[in-house]
Amino acid sequence: MIGDDQILYVIIYVAYLIIQFGAGIHILFTKHEEPPSALLWLLVIIILPVAGLILYLIFGINRLKSMESSMKYSSDKFNSSRDVFTSKAAISNYLDCLRRFSPDWEKRSESEFSRVLDRLLPECTPLTGNQLELLEDGTMAYPRMLEDIMSAKFSVRMQSFIIMDDPVGKAIFDALARKAEEGIDVKILYDSFGSFYDGLSHFFRRYSQRKIPTLHIRAFSPINIFTPWRIQMRNHRKLLVIDGKIAFVGGINISEENVPLSKTPKRKHIHDLHCRITGPSVADFQFQFFKDWIFSTGKALEDEAVAEDFPMPEATGDSIVRVVNSGPGQNPEATQNVFFTAAATAHKYLWIMTPYFVPDRNYLSAICMTAARGADVKIIVPKNNNHFFVDWAAQSFYRKLLHKGVRIYERNGFFSHAKAMMVDGEWAYLGSSNCDVRSFRLNYELDFCVEKGSFLSEVEQQFRIELAQSDEVRLDVIENKKFMVRLLENLCALLAPIL
Repeated sequence: MIGDDQILYVIIYVAYLIIQFGAGIHILFTKHEEPPSALLWLLVIIILPVAGLILYLIFGINRLKSMESSMKYSSDKFNSSRDVFTSKAAISNYLDCLRRFSPDWEKRSESEFSRVLDRLLPECTPLTGNQLELLEDGTMAYPRMLEDIMSAKFSVRMQSFIIMDDPVGKAIFDALARKAEEGIDVKILYDSFGSFYDGLSHFFRRYSQRKIPTLHIRAFSPINIFTPWRIQMRNHRKLLVIDGKIAFVGGINISEENVPLSKTPKRKHIHDLHCRITGPSVADFQFQFFKDWIFSTGKALEDEAVAEDFPMPEATGDSIVRVVNSGPGQNPEATQNVFFTAAATAHKYLWIMTPYFVPDRNYLSAICMTAARGADVKIIVPKNNNHFFVDWAAQSFYRKLLHKGVRIYERNGFFSHAKAMMVDGEWAYLGSSNCDVRSFRLNYELDFCVEKGSFLSEVEQQFRIELAQSDEVRLDVIENKKFMVRLLENLCALLAPIL
């Protein structure tokens, strides 16, 4: 006779097979447009019993649709709130004043890039009259940020993917707390995944417990044991807006690792780029912060913003800036559209600087075509990457790219987290986006395109500095790699959909 234990075992085994079969069906129905990803996850749930299903639950199930729906609802709510908010007497004609800084089409550069983006990203309106200052590393960025924070008269808005519980994080938060004690309205948004350890250390709670009425700290999308998949929906943006007049945006997080002169071990030092912006485009950065804030709090703009957040726009320079926000429910694939537009419209050169180079096959083909047209395509990546598996995945693409005429450079020294793109000397692109699948499709990113103005020559000069500090990758070295090395690189490339 079959014992009770054996019957229970059979029931559990059959139940597992049913769940495994259901997961397989789910993969085939939701990932059929991405065969490599589908095959990878099918192998994972077959080869790794139980553990494979848990991994798929956390990392594999595409919850973009539900997240996109929630974010779209929140964005619609924001747009409605904005109309109510800007109808107040103090800023009743604010949006009309902002539209006056839309560049005259006839006087704009005849750049094909601009015309294409006007059609692809109608929500991302370019505004003229901006002044930009390029900031290299935390040694330049943090003092400027602290100076402007301490000069704030009405409001400070900050969001960052990573906020560390270290001397830099404490210095900035102490400054924000002091301004809040003075009555300045301070709002801080952090990502639960990027700042996970600092959340565990109660860094944010320590400041919240001070009970300062005008100091508000929120997580973008809190993670808990019931929603582990939220680690896939990351707000990768880095933004600081003071009094609605000054914006800091780029790739620099809040961490002492961005200060090479600190006591942090050299292996953890980070090289990065940031930008200080004044002018009409600051309004778009401010609106973007409140889009994320409203999503996180569920409140309306008129309940969270103050009129001084949106001062009447004034020209401070001659640069045209287009703010590009990208993510599920907020201009999906906008980052990807900019990168593809760059590849499609570059005639003289396309230069890309990125810490993580793991794009999909379509973009690899696009930049190979750019090189085939005779454009000078250069890609700068760090020689010392902080994630070895991402580095190995990127190197699996080098052979094809080098054969097609794309030139690849590895920057020496500290890990380079800098993200920028330059096309034909006519426009530049900086921000939080990497050239990888995650930034193209999953992350919430914040970038900006720049046309005209002296800032373009600053970015071009920065590229030349980065190239001078880099070694060019040689095809013969790639061709002569050992079999096991190439095997590991290709294995990491296979994992690109979940990196």
